[in-house]
Amino acid sequence: MLVIIICLLAGPSFAGSEGYLDVTSGYKIAFPRDFYYKKGYRVQWWYFTGHLFDQAGREFGYELTFFVVNLQKREFKSKFGVNNIYISHFAVSDVEGNRFYFSDKTDSGAYGFAGAEDSRLRIWTGNNIADGTVEKIHLKASDKEKAIDLQLVPEKAVVLNGENGYSRKSEESPLIASIYFSYTHLKTEGKLTIGNNIFTVKGMSWFDREISSRGLGKKQAGWDWFSIQLDDQREIMLYMLRNKDGSIDRYSSGTFIYPDGTYRHLSKDDFSVAVMDHYKSPKTNAKYPSEWEIRIPSEKVTAKIIPLIREQEVLAYYSTGNYYWEGTCRVEGTANGRAYVEMTGY
Repeated sequence: MLVIIICLLAGPSFAGSEGYLDVTSGYKIAFPRDFYYKKGYRVQWWYFTGHLFDQAGREFGYELTFFVVNLQKREFKSKFGVNNIYISHFAVSDVEGNRFYFSDKTDSGAYGFAGAEDSRLRIWTGNNIADGTVEKIHLKASDKEKAIDLQLVPEKAVVLNGENGYSRKSEESPLIASIYFSYTHLKTEGKLTIGNNIFTVKGMSWFDREISSRGLGKKQAGWDWFSIQLDDQREIMLYMLRNKDGSIDRYSSGTFIYPDGTYRHLSKDDFSVAVMDHYKSPKTNAKYPSEWEIRIPSEKVTAKIIPLIREQEVLAYYSTGNYYWEGTCRVEGTANGRAYVEMTGY
């Protein structure tokens, strides 16, 4: 997942790293250390999405994301001094009910209501929590409308996106980049609640971890990001970085993961994404793509991506101050499956 928080911090103050650590191609990822909170970077996030089914086959999608934004590096004597802002986005898509639920939380962490630990996997904002180990992750999140309580167990090894985890995001500078790795195939089970209805669910999740200190390039407008989980146990991550003039940044790329967990990097020239339909939001008037045809000739993949619910627009006005579309989709073509798509800058 590309960083949503960039939309909030895309002004001049975020254009440079301002004393924060930059991401470079020489960074060596180490596990489990890099799953944990990393000091010295401007922004980082832990991102979970999944496709879940109850015992009767009713389908749900979910998204739970945690951001830590470093505001300043000043050392405070008081424990109430604010260095970081902790943000969480939480969404559930009820496919049968054709309903999309979203809420966001933000906290300074001053009273311990939010935080991220650098010695173990634990991040929380209010009652939205991710903790556990690299072998098993526990997610809990709740608000007035919905809740999840899920256990995630990876069935494939970690995937290093880009060049050994260095993911460049702009033609403008090699420093506009992130440390980026994923679990693309996590067996998931637990409880999902909507209103007074509690569902026992099972399914598959996707986990992204990214760390960065810089925002979009000056010429860039936003991105389209795809996490695709095929029924034949292959997965695909793609992102299209869109420029303001409508062109696609040449550092748009992806990762193709095979059933045995091996994977290969995809350059911009290895795949194509064609928009087949559009959707205009009644809430923001933003016009989003709403159906895509993806082709990866070298893997003999031709697939249509179609939203399972048309209206899955996120209004994150309480936290990051922006809106974007992110939702669960079905995959049809040379292989079938499910996908999550995120679109910003429309």
